[in-house]
Amino acid sequence: MAELDEILAGETSERPSLRSFLKALPGEEILRVPGEVDLDFQPTALVLELERRHESPVVVIDRPAGFDVPVVSNIFASRARIARMAGAEPGAFNARWNEAVAKPIAPVMVTDAPVQEVVATGAAIDAATLPISRHFADDAGRYIGSGVLICKDPDTGVRNLSYQRMQLKGPNRFGASLHSRGHIWEHLQRAEARGRDLEVAVVIGMHPAINLAAAAKVAMEVDELDIAGALLGEPVPLVRCRTIDVEVPADAEYVIEGRLLAGVHEDEGPYGEYTGYSTFRSTRNVFEVSAITRRRRPIFHDIIPGYSTEHLLLGRAAREAHVFLRLKEMVPNLKALNYPKSGTHFHAYLSLHKTAEGQARQALMLLMGLDSYVKLAVAVDEDVDVFSEEEVLWALATRFQADTDMFMVPDVLCNRLDPSSRDGMSAKLALDATAPMKPEATRARVPPEAVAWAKQILERA
Repeated sequence: MAELDEILAGETSERPSLRSFLKALPGEEILRVPGEVDLDFQPTALVLELERRHESPVVVIDRPAGFDVPVVSNIFASRARIARMAGAEPGAFNARWNEAVAKPIAPVMVTDAPVQEVVATGAAIDAATLPISRHFADDAGRYIGSGVLICKDPDTGVRNLSYQRMQLKGPNRFGASLHSRGHIWEHLQRAEARGRDLEVAVVIGMHPAINLAAAAKVAMEVDELDIAGALLGEPVPLVRCRTIDVEVPADAEYVIEGRLLAGVHEDEGPYGEYTGYSTFRSTRNVFEVSAITRRRRPIFHDIIPGYSTEHLLLGRAAREAHVFLRLKEMVPNLKALNYPKSGTHFHAYLSLHKTAEGQARQALMLLMGLDSYVKLAVAVDEDVDVFSEEEVLWALATRFQADTDMFMVPDVLCNRLDPSSRDGMSAKLALDATAPMKPEATRARVPPEAVAWAKQILERA
């Protein structure tokens, strides 16, 4: 029996965890890699090759070279699997997410904490014993990209969950970049103003619903663990850390406790980011470890970074759902929204049932205002599948004229990781590829019953 299978077979808890999720996965969704695997570059190469073959299994490495901990990755590479994490049917994630945001379930404190079965403090701390990968040739070192950083607002105590890249630099030291300028960066600014470090817990290996919640951009007064509880349909069990005043999921695999140091900066990077480029851009922060706690037989969860499907889908799942809801409030005839992988987080396609000329332009302006990342937006009719770039390009080829159907907005705030941006600003381009209300030609179609017949024939083949 493989290492991961042995661990899962011994798991008896009924609480949601990474283990409960993996145990419930159909066998055909898991790829077990035979033999010993070097964690430098090989898992990344494997996942990217799977993408080229349009395959998206969860990858299990039972024997990472130099470590005795199984590593799992590619969990978020499938939209259908992401929907299942949230308790939704394929295609119904947006509605499920927005329901969870509207009806949060607060976490509960527990005393039974598998993640604290083994505790290392002081001289026993050695972060290098964790099976952390080096993913790309230009990476400055081994990086944790799957860790969820949990901290508290220095004034209100509200928890914040986020992802920040962390470069292993020593037994108890990581370089960190808070380049998204999100809540954790703002929390650190206020802590530094008071001459204090910011206490942070880095959590690795949880039920993926918690990872989804951690990727969301929500208001500062919202605890993402409340959203995770709603996705799971029950409160997330928490336990207090051993050396810092932060609560973490009790059923996680690892927790690295420590502090982002006030006023301390040193070089970090480069690192392969979601744009597909290696970047030196960094806030150059330092994280000092005060404890590492883990399960007795842990599983290490890795997320392949860079321009990978799972990295991009994880980052955009909650964003798509949030933007879709807000956009539909103003454009009720909106049908679908997709952030395609080809555009990293910078392109978006929307479809709508157009009932008046100008509606597509209204929707495009609203979309680009709702999401500062979007710099190219395309509107199509409801007969076009926004999840098929071939269909979107067909609409552009047959329903779009550059002199009348596009507009541009210069010098708008954007994401600084866009290598083409200029001092944090970018131009935004909108393309209206919807047909006129009285088209000169209609789309050639095959009757639905003929399509159903063809599908039956192919299923039997």
